[in-house]
Amino acid sequence: MKDNLSASELSRPESLAELIGNISPAIYDNLKSAIELGKWSDGSRLSGDQMDKCTQAIILYEAENLPQQQRTGFGLPAGCSKQQKQ
Repeated sequence: MKDNLSASELSRPESLAELIGNISPAIYDNLKSAIELGKWSDGSRLSGDQMDKCTQAIILYEAENLPQQQRTGFGLPAGCSKQQKQ
């Protein structure tokens, strides 16, 4: 499979912005699916650290590529439900 990857896909990104810029819609969909299912497409479970980093990556990707109403967490109450009732 490595034979099909370009040099830019194999190199380590210089910044977080470059990393997020390299996420394709297909990678975004795979990350989102992994988070939803709690496992990778090969069936192996995500660790807590992987879950955290994937969640951060999709949130940053969405901030750059999706309208606000399509982003993760849109429409959720901003504060604690206990505070809102008071």
